[in-house]
Amino acid sequence: MNPSWNDIQKKKWAGLLGGLLLAACGAPDLASPGAGEELPGSPGVAQAPLTAALDAVYEPTLMAFKCDGLTWNCDSRRELDGRGQVMSEHYPPSTLGGTCLDGSQGSYWDDEWVSKVRIFTEDQTPLTQGRPASIEVTVRMPTTPQGNFLDLYASSSVTSPSWTLITTLTPTGLGSETTLKATYTVPVGSKVQAVRAALRRGGTASPCTLGGYDDRDDLVFTPAPSYVSGAKATSVASGSMHSLALRADGTLWGWGDNYYSQLGAGASPYVSTLPVQATILSGVKSVHATRDSSLALRTDGTVWAWGGNSMGVLGNGTTLASATPVQVSGLTGVTALAAGWEHVLARKSDGTVWAWGNNSDGQLGDGTLINRTRPVRVGTLTGVTALAAGQGHSLVLKSDGTVWTWGDNTMGCLGNGTTDPSSVPIKVAAMSGVTSIAAGDHFSLAIRGTRELWAWGGGPLGDALWSHHPTPVRTYLWSSGTFSVFAGLTHAVAVERTLGTPWTWGDLYTRADCTSSTVNYGGIPAPISGLSGVSGVSIGERYTQAFLADGTVWGWGGGSFQKGTEEAGTGSCAPLKVSLP
Repeated sequence: MNPSWNDIQKKKWAGLLGGLLLAACGAPDLASPGAGEELPGSPGVAQAPLTAALDAVYEPTLMAFKCDGLTWNCDSRRELDGRGQVMSEHYPPSTLGGTCLDGSQGSYWDDEWVSKVRIFTEDQTPLTQGRPASIEVTVRMPTTPQGNFLDLYASSSVTSPSWTLITTLTPTGLGSETTLKATYTVPVGSKVQAVRAALRRGGTASPCTLGGYDDRDDLVFTPAPSYVSGAKATSVASGSMHSLALRADGTLWGWGDNYYSQLGAGASPYVSTLPVQATILSGVKSVHATRDSSLALRTDGTVWAWGGNSMGVLGNGTTLASATPVQVSGLTGVTALAAGWEHVLARKSDGTVWAWGNNSDGQLGDGTLINRTRPVRVGTLTGVTALAAGQGHSLVLKSDGTVWTWGDNTMGCLGNGTTDPSSVPIKVAAMSGVTSIAAGDHFSLAIRGTRELWAWGGGPLGDALWSHHPTPVRTYLWSSGTFSVFAGLTHAVAVERTLGTPWTWGDLYTRADCTSSTVNYGGIPAPISGLSGVSGVSIGERYTQAFLADGTVWGWGGGSFQKGTEEAGTGSCAPLKVSLP
């Protein structure tokens, strides 16, 4: 039995595994019928900040304090308090490379120094290249007027710093601390940058003055890559309680639950209800999500993953979670991915299929029931054109239009008329001419030809809210159009490829709470009113995400963490546009 929403929440905050997932993949390209290439991939919830505030830590290699990870607020705290040996600074001189020594004159009681430095964003969105940021510096002032100035500098390189003057400020006050602030635009081009606070007594502004009372301190931080406002989404993924989007400018965005760092290292440690750029990874082709982890297929054919890893879905030979992307071991030449509840399928350019993660039901197809933390080949399959991964079973579509299945068969989702599981691929009898496949909780779906929906197993099969067919049955026939199909645990979507019209059925565990007349949560397919141009879909446990031809992302369902917006829809569970910046 699937856990209740309240049970999921209790487990989540207790630090246990929460919820179930299916991030459905495995349909042919909507724009190219039969091509067989997968489409890429609230009230009461606290909002800001989107990313965590970080305290800087001394980095011996750089000889300066650094915030290692995306953040909206990088703070040195009082680690910079003092000046050289005179004022007992913790790590003098706290400048990149240890250059530019602090002035050695004066006393602790009477003279000046930099106390702390902070760089942050006013709206608590991540520090990002090409975006404004504020620098706040606290200085200790001398007991008598000395004509002090505070120069602020920025460098886009920390290995070969080239300092650019931001501004010069004039601190006031005597014998006490004062805080000064300035705003600048974070330079574009480097993923590790620094700011310098240079306090001087008279003289002329310079990154390294030689006055006996002067103090300089650097703060290193890692800004997110620059992004283009309104850049089109090209891939989406929906997990148990988190969602992802890849945009045309190459940036990755995530929102929802982040308990296992499935949004990335830069996100707030529990929940980000609005999209945040929390993972830095270049050259990404598509994004995918298991229950509590995230994956990216890169254009070079490698696969990278981050987040939860209890069943080895990160594919790096361990079961340790990771907040930063790790490469799936020994896997190259990958052209498509499908992510299930706790297992992942990959198709290589040679048409073979590889799998890793949970194998308790034989869903990896390697003839065993052994969980795999590294990819293993699925049987002897070749000529595979599309993949689909369910909760405990898997499907592939071959170039000859046949469908092969393996794994759990509790409700007959393997389509062979039995309930016996199989740890090796078996051919689904009497299924040919298939152009699209999808895998749900305990059910399987296929489009035969262009507009015939076929289904088997137990669940929302298209002929009732819940039905059971141990072998394939045609459950729905559209009057016209060419369709691709997607499935989640208890919800399914078919998209008409020409106009991009989505048809939905199945309750998403939320039907009793949904009041929207826009989306159909019943048992028979029906179109979503007012939504068209859909290019790709991913269905999680309680929420569906779709990206449109215009590059916007829309979602529907009852998962409050995954709405990605603070806007209210017309009725509960109505389609909402995700607030990507």
